[in-house]
Amino acid sequence: MLNEGGIEVCERHVGRLYRQFLALLGGMNERVKSRLEETAKEHGGLIWGIDALQPEGHGTLLYVLYEVLSGTPVAGAQLDHPTADDLVAWLRPYQALPYQVLATLSDGEKAIMAALETCWPDAPRQRCQEHYLGNLAEPVLKVDGKLQEWMRNDVGGLPAVPTEPETPPVEDGGGPSRPASPFCKRRKSSGMQS
Repeated sequence: MLNEGGIEVCERHVGRLYRQFLALLGGMNERVKSRLEETAKEHGGLIWGIDALQPEGHGTLLYVLYEVLSGTPVAGAQLDHPTADDLVAWLRPYQALPYQVLATLSDGEKAIMAALETCWPDAPRQRCQEHYLGNLAEPVLKVDGKLQEWMRNDVGGLPAVPTEPETPPVEDGGGPSRPASPFCKRRKSSGMQS
């Protein structure tokens, strides 16, 4: 269908991605269970992370539950602005797993944080550092953009920094030849050098 519309796609690749997406929505399988068990043995428990993705930039969100230490995606659910209770209902099967939960990680969305608090009240909670730093950087980026514009206007009249040496290399008789510094050249021509 997309190919017919002039958008080239590899149907085999799209099919594989679609099957992976369906598997994620389907929940746990034996491979995921064994990875969780290995991680719990190695680290003494699991760290659950939840992230809400919006692939199209609008519309229904894809909530992904993953184990942080192993990077294992465990489950996914397409939900349209769920409440904390909706997320708790989705997390119940994973709450019942026999592993200690060392911590939880989220982007700081209120419904997600409330659901994690309900499911694993004794686990420390942390906001994802990438989301946290991104939120901190947002106001700085606005100011930085204004600073860049001001500098461009204020400093824009200066000559460009030369990329090629302005003078031929100087032989000093004992070492490799090096280009003369443009600064030294200007000092000589202005009479500043003794």
